[in-house]
Amino acid sequence: MNRSVLVRAAVAVAAVTAGFFIVGCVGQRSFFAGRPFPPSTILQRVLVAIQNPSPAAQGTLQIVDARYDIRNSENGKIPYFFVSGYGGALPTTILNYPEEQMGYVYGAGDGSLSVINYSTESKTTTYTGLTAGIPNGGVYVTANGNYAIGANQPTKFLTVIDRVTNNTLNLNLPNTYKVTGNPDGSVLLAFVQNSDYAYRVIHLQQPNGTIAPVPTFPNEANWPQAVNPVDCQPIATPVYCVVPVLDQHGNPIQFDRPFNAIFSADGTTAWVLNCGPECGNPNPDPVTNQATASVSFLNVGVLDVYNFPGSTYPTPPASPPPPTESSRVAIPGGATMAVYGNGNLYVSGQQVLAQGPQAGLLEGFLSILNLNTLQVTGLYPISDGTHTKMLFGDDNTLWIGSQTCQEGYRTATNQVNGCLTMFNLTNNSVLVEPWYGDLTGLCAIIEWHKVYTAYGGQLHIYATANSGITTLSTTYSQGSELYNGDVTVTGTAYDVAYMDALTNAQD
Repeated sequence: MNRSVLVRAAVAVAAVTAGFFIVGCVGQRSFFAGRPFPPSTILQRVLVAIQNPSPAAQGTLQIVDARYDIRNSENGKIPYFFVSGYGGALPTTILNYPEEQMGYVYGAGDGSLSVINYSTESKTTTYTGLTAGIPNGGVYVTANGNYAIGANQPTKFLTVIDRVTNNTLNLNLPNTYKVTGNPDGSVLLAFVQNSDYAYRVIHLQQPNGTIAPVPTFPNEANWPQAVNPVDCQPIATPVYCVVPVLDQHGNPIQFDRPFNAIFSADGTTAWVLNCGPECGNPNPDPVTNQATASVSFLNVGVLDVYNFPGSTYPTPPASPPPPTESSRVAIPGGATMAVYGNGNLYVSGQQVLAQGPQAGLLEGFLSILNLNTLQVTGLYPISDGTHTKMLFGDDNTLWIGSQTCQEGYRTATNQVNGCLTMFNLTNNSVLVEPWYGDLTGLCAIIEWHKVYTAYGGQLHIYATANSGITTLSTTYSQGSELYNGDVTVTGTAYDVAYMDALTNAQD
């Protein structure tokens, strides 16, 4: 056994000894936040959704050690770790809730939504009701697992899975392709392809299980009676309805190709990302009067799904609600993904080049929106492509992932044109990584100075530190790719999640 393996083994023993305590004589081992010691004994786990791992299986979930960047046990006796009981087809999305020690994996090949228990590293159950082929971003599950919604685009429905009452309802909202919600799941939003309107799901059922009277829809506090829902189900005694998001005058808000919504950590604010020209709308934004992308600020309080007369959760407002959209800011660089931090909203997207030899091509940008002044204070070229992944890493870094990045400006001008960008928040420098294919999964291993990616169908690891990262006796600089030979997987790696993140917001 070489010296590096011995050192790693010694460190592992020390970390395990410090990381858990033993209760009683035959008690239960635990580590940080009281979480149970996992069966794999790996304390820094990355869950990998893998498609077509063998001719006999279309999907599997593998666990790798993100501390030592290995797929096997530290002593080498166990070559692989997998989530037991999982059998979904073509897994594409991991909804990661490390605080609850749960994950939800959607399989695009069979429509399965599998519930993964991180403590036991096993599948516990499968939610039914979704169809195969839902696009990325088209499935959302609340942190407590009680509610799930899916953009069943192939069947032209928005599906609501209510695990409290064991009901699954299909709301008629054709061409829904993205869904999302706030942290506690009280606000659920849906977006329709090639539409300028956003929609929300209203739960008309009281917490005690009785159905609110609905003589005329909707029987919600201050709802304009002239506005009809898109659909309510069941028809005879509605429990769920889908309705447009309204302004303070009771009129549906006209957005500009709304693509996604990002919620603040406390769930009080939602930022709707209007992708505008990038999503095929060349006309000026109806509010900013500019032919650019934009960000809309929504008042989440008036969008609460339980907000109707007679409900005590929460108390209905006594006066007409404030505007649901408080402001809208033009984002010339494009807006399809964003993260919040340091008093700023970091927004990634693409702008359509209007002139020059590359006119009509899309160019990727990162825009920094100051939330106090509502001004864009920085605009930086980044990777091209549709940006769908963003997160903060260690060492003051921001990581941005995209897909179809080789169809834009950087390829046409012979620049480095990968689908992953590292942005240094200290000096505002940009590093576009080399191309491997589409970036479909991204997670940061906080306090371990690295990020894991599902990039071009395989795992790739990148350093966030300027120096001091050592793997196999080699030192790497910030943004460099780390050795991945001991974590490569059989099949196509499509998504990754940091199972042992301290908070849900980290991944």
